[in-house]
Amino acid sequence: MSPLSFDFSKLSSPESAWGPSSVVPESLGFNDVPYAPFSKSDKLGKTADWQQNKEDELKQQQQQQKNQNQKKRDQYHAYGASAAKLFGAEAEEEQFSLVDNNAAPVSQQTVLKGKKLLNQRQQGGKPINGASGSKPQNTRQPFNNNNNNNNNNNQGNRGGYNNYNNRYKKEEKVRDPSVKVGSDWTLVTEIENTKLTKLNLEVSSGSDVTSYGSVNGYVKKFESFKPEILKVLDRAIYNPTTSQDPVIKDLSSENKAKVFVTDSILAQLMCAARSSYSWDIIVTKKKNGSIFFDKRENTDRLEVDENTQNPPCDTPDSEINGATNLSLEATFINHNFIANSLDSQTTYEFTNSKNPFVSQSEISEPLLSKGYKYKKFELPSSDPDAERLEIIVRTEVDAIIKDQNKFVSINAFNQYNPTPVNDWKTKLNQSRGVIFAEELKKNNNKIAKWTARSILAGVDNMKIGFVSRATPKDNTKHVVVGTVTYTPADLSYQIGLSLGNGWGIVRSLVDIIEAETTDPEYKFVILKDPNAPKIAIYRVPLNTFSEE
Repeated sequence: MSPLSFDFSKLSSPESAWGPSSVVPESLGFNDVPYAPFSKSDKLGKTADWQQNKEDELKQQQQQQKNQNQKKRDQYHAYGASAAKLFGAEAEEEQFSLVDNNAAPVSQQTVLKGKKLLNQRQQGGKPINGASGSKPQNTRQPFNNNNNNNNNNNQGNRGGYNNYNNRYKKEEKVRDPSVKVGSDWTLVTEIENTKLTKLNLEVSSGSDVTSYGSVNGYVKKFESFKPEILKVLDRAIYNPTTSQDPVIKDLSSENKAKVFVTDSILAQLMCAARSSYSWDIIVTKKKNGSIFFDKRENTDRLEVDENTQNPPCDTPDSEINGATNLSLEATFINHNFIANSLDSQTTYEFTNSKNPFVSQSEISEPLLSKGYKYKKFELPSSDPDAERLEIIVRTEVDAIIKDQNKFVSINAFNQYNPTPVNDWKTKLNQSRGVIFAEELKKNNNKIAKWTARSILAGVDNMKIGFVSRATPKDNTKHVVVGTVTYTPADLSYQIGLSLGNGWGIVRSLVDIIEAETTDPEYKFVILKDPNAPKIAIYRVPLNTFSEE
């Protein structure tokens, strides 16, 4: 047997790492070719099938497209022999460009132009969405008794089917508007929610103009999720509308801004597309050029389960679960929950520590401590030549975490019909995430307004409580089950709230109203349609609501 000859000169040096040489021979044809993983459903024969004809390749591409549509494969990997044709793209990386079919997020300044409506009227064009103020005509044709027998027979044959459908058809609830439309009101325009959601106006954070009042320290006694009785503390709250605010009156007389509004009214406008119930806001311009957004007296209340598929209805006063009584109950709970969450021994005073709405001599009952920050915001226009719109907003602060020097807003959900399955008193501690998600669906508009007000006021934390009736049939006694904490930024992201969209809505409404008239004084009403996803703008006489 002849000895085997080995060439030991090509072996790697003992000093180098074990394994193949780091130098790839130029003769290797697949140099720099990335590895292509294979799906478990691929047959091994496909890996060597380099001679498939065009027909087979077309079928395979169609099958791959079908699999991708059915999401059966990872769309970011190529499998099998068909991946070979993709390798050539690696050498063209510098010329590669991404094609994204998804719509880009709205970032440009987008508002509705009121001047377009005015120009359209001046030019005799067709009004937009009933801008002429006339009611739509009924186009339904009356039934014709002179139809031939065949038509009558067909109508009779369909009658049983229609009666069957009507019997099981869900009855639509027709709601009344929040205010009766007067015969002397002129409809300016109607804006659908779909248009409102497309608006955007990026506005920088506001600057503090002045501040009033004082706030107490926040106590965490409800954050342990141990049910406690909600005490009725009867703390007085003064919440005048914008034009009745003495501080805003002074700022208006000094021409500190053009538009004045409270945070609750502004939040209602910003979240208009989320609302289901009807509401109304009065817009008044004074001789000095100041524009005030106001709410009618006793209309600034909390709604309950507004965004559910079957929201509470207006019922007789004796029904405690009617929409009106639930709203009063929720407002009562919210005020008392704030009062129960405060430490009266700890106080933080703002620049002007007195309550701006009542003098010390007029106080006949204990006040609920509140801080009021008057902030100015500058709203740009999509037109670079247009002037910036200055708005002063009265915002509210409920409490302060003294050791952290953080301002807090406090609000509460209320459960009015607890059952053994979803009773917060027994389920909240273990299922708070699920319960909170349910409230986000049922009260989306209310939560969005809380969040918008918190962002406008610049508070650091939002405290949201869960308050349930002690017994389902008694709406006067309640139990605080627990409290959760969010930052306004986190909660706004979770519910998809865009303050830029809200500012776009506000700027659009001002522009539309201002374009309607050149009179030094005017009055308009913004009304949420009770039975359709849209808002309407009416011009009304100056003496409207004067009796109220």
